[in-house]
Amino acid sequence: MGALLMVGIVCVAALQLVNFVRTAQFNEDMVEGSLYLLAQRLREDPAALADLSARFDADIHILPPDDVPDDQYRRDRLARGQVLIDTTNAGRTARLLYTLNDDALMEVSVNTVTEVQAQATAYLLLEDWQSSGEPIESFIQRMQPYFGFPLSVVPMDDLFLSDADYARMQYGDVLARIFIEGSQAEALAKLPGQPRALRLGPIEGFNPYSWQAIIIIAIIGFMMLGLGVYWVVNSFEIRLRKLEQATSRLAQGHMNARVAITGADPVSRLGVAFNKMAEHIQRLISIQREMVRAVSHELRTPVARIRFGMQIIEDVADDPFISKQLNGMDSDIQELDELIDEILTYARLEEGGPLLDFQRANIADIASQVVEEARPPAHVKVSYSGDSPDSALFAEVEPRYIHRAIQNLVGNAGRYATSRVRVVCNVGSDTCRVDVEDDGPGIPEEEWDRVFTPFARLDDSRTRSSGGYGLGLSIVRRIAYWHGGRAMVGRSDALGGARFSLIWPRRHSE
Repeated sequence: MGALLMVGIVCVAALQLVNFVRTAQFNEDMVEGSLYLLAQRLREDPAALADLSARFDADIHILPPDDVPDDQYRRDRLARGQVLIDTTNAGRTARLLYTLNDDALMEVSVNTVTEVQAQATAYLLLEDWQSSGEPIESFIQRMQPYFGFPLSVVPMDDLFLSDADYARMQYGDVLARIFIEGSQAEALAKLPGQPRALRLGPIEGFNPYSWQAIIIIAIIGFMMLGLGVYWVVNSFEIRLRKLEQATSRLAQGHMNARVAITGADPVSRLGVAFNKMAEHIQRLISIQREMVRAVSHELRTPVARIRFGMQIIEDVADDPFISKQLNGMDSDIQELDELIDEILTYARLEEGGPLLDFQRANIADIASQVVEEARPPAHVKVSYSGDSPDSALFAEVEPRYIHRAIQNLVGNAGRYATSRVRVVCNVGSDTCRVDVEDDGPGIPEEEWDRVFTPFARLDDSRTRSSGGYGLGLSIVRRIAYWHGGRAMVGRSDALGGARFSLIWPRRHSE
């Protein structure tokens, strides 16, 4: 409501300003023709000054060049032949300035505007026409540019005159008449020796609510409303963009992402709801992580005690059957210990951003090192190909985590490979890529998205006998994520089994 009121006030002010300019232009158009005739007569006969003053009921003076206005804009207007209109005597007198010649100005002061000025103008026009010897039509055409209203010649019979008015015009009077509705006026003078009359007008009355003014005000109003709507929409867009950025940060794992709240509009209420949701999510995830860490740490103590007790039993037991069972239990405890270690590693990577120490490292050297350290089953051979460690480009990574990611992929491939695992490393100018391929049964395409889910097991390719806890590939995906890259799975064209790929930027950006 306040905005509409402001637009209304601005439109009214704009209408007043437009009408001020239009009024000034209207007044200039009305007097310019008369002043042109006066200046032309005074140039021809300066002694006619007194007669012209009486005929126009005005004080007419010729001013020296020193009286030219100081304002450069007003001087320029006079130089272009335009009229300057001022008011004096508390607005009761109109002072008109017009260029007479290069050395003088003409000043006309009028106290009242009546039909006398219209009659005098018509007389001057007739006198100039008679002295010019031109046909009336060409004379009017030549004079028309100096008048702000139309000049024309009409037959006397078309004027619908009363007998009295007709008689006045026959005797040479100039008839000035105003239409009944008051919106128009005209002056009529009979052409000597012709059944026709010279008509000055019709002169349209000034209309402050003309269609031009209404269009201008409407345009201004629409522009103001458009600016207001743009301002509102732009402010909403900026705040929604900030909310989008906070949502993206939350999705990336920054649990402390919040939006600033100002006001009580719908966007602010949405921001409040987002902050409450983010706080609730952060609290739930914090509780979950604390529980995972606590459980994992607490499990280490009983596992260590069980292992210690088994070693004591193993030292005192001589029965081969008991020794065999103890060895199996020891293997299970080892698996449980490794599972606890992977759970803790995954929890650290899921905590919204581990503290990574990015360094310049040789990725090809790390990959070849993993191949050398690999301990696959006896029937599986692990080989390296790709960039040579001696000539490979360096990349900005956290070497410990990249080593762990490649190690997990090699270990995973070794469990399912038939005979071969191949590690391919390529470091380009912008990206690093490591592919781990095997010749095993592969992974069905419909399971490619699920294979990176924590604790996921695929019926065809992952069984209890093959080992694994369902966290290795999840850890790989998180490591790739914190390096600004991604982990993918596909089908190996060379070996026919699965192909796991790590792709990330060569240079780290904050």
